[in-house]
Amino acid sequence: MTHSHSIRIELLLRRAQPGKSSGVRAHIKRGERIARAIEECWGIREPYQWRAKHLQWFLKTKTAELSPATCYDYWRTAGVIAAALGRWPDWEPHLRGPWTRPTPPGPRPGAPGGRPRKLAQPRSR
Repeated sequence: MTHSHSIRIELLLRRAQPGKSSGVRAHIKRGERIARAIEECWGIREPYQWRAKHLQWFLKTKTAELSPATCYDYWRTAGVIAAALGRWPDWEPHLRGPWTRPTPPGPRPGAPGGRPRKLAQPRSR
């Protein structure tokens, strides 16, 4: 990805994402990684030319080996990109998947399993 393309994604995300500068910087870094991967695979340089399938492809293939929390972060960045492009309402159903939760589905607190509770010991007299 050339320098001008990283500037385009940065301008798009900086304008669309209010908040702390560290959060905006994190979205920009993830957005640049997304843009680089889409450009390498699909040859599309402009974020305005992206479709939902490109972000869906990235989330399915490029985040498969990452932790659930990191996949969630990339999904949030994809949502910010879609919103900045004015396409979030249309793209949101296509971007659903296991990455929409910061933790994987699994046992909930109070569910059976896990470490046994300590039982009260009868006191000797």
